[in-house]
Amino acid sequence: MMGRKDEYQSKLEFIDLNTFVPSNHILRQINEKIDFSFVYNKMEKYYSKLGRKSLDPVLLFKMLLIGYLYNVDSERVLEQEVNLNIAYRWFLGLDLSDTVPDHSTFSQNRRRRFKDSTVFQEIFDYIIDLCIENGLVTGEVIVTDSTHIKASAAKGKAEKVVVEKTPSHYLNTLEKEAKKIEKELEDKRIESGKKKRGRKSKSSSTEKISVIKRTLTLAY
Repeated sequence: MMGRKDEYQSKLEFIDLNTFVPSNHILRQINEKIDFSFVYNKMEKYYSKLGRKSLDPVLLFKMLLIGYLYNVDSERVLEQEVNLNIAYRWFLGLDLSDTVPDHSTFSQNRRRRFKDSTVFQEIFDYIIDLCIENGLVTGEVIVTDSTHIKASAAKGKAEKVVVEKTPSHYLNTLEKEAKKIEKELEDKRIESGKKKRGRKSKSSSTEKISVIKRTLTLAY
């Protein structure tokens, strides 16, 4: 008898994302071997004690690390990838129902909060160094191979990643993409402004007709 999968997907389930991430997955290895709590101490002075809570700085750096390891050169694409990938969500501490940080919010936190300091680059470099020290990233820069991830997925073997960019090169790539998006938005605003200025408002037309009628009446 031929089986057929029901299309009904609205049932209520309790899901533990931890069960979906293999023991040898690179992000599980990183999570077990690297303590990211040092980021809070380094970042503390750049955040106000008052106001709304900002994007968690550890989540910010972890998302950047995902983008770096998996060669995601756009913050817009990174947001989409995290939204869809269970392993990424697990690594970031996001449940399936949690909202992934918007790429514009992510970009603003990365670019503006630390623009007058080198601390952001220093922390990101340090995180990559920790990955290298723990044997999770080779530290080699591959420029001839278009395949970014070189992961050994053999049974019982931990994954290791070969990266094709330095941390600073990766951040520079994100910066170029962010500036490109800003220019696109600015061009749209300018174009929208031109279109609005080119329209004749109904009120102004009505006023002109009224003035003409009044003039004709007076002349008569």
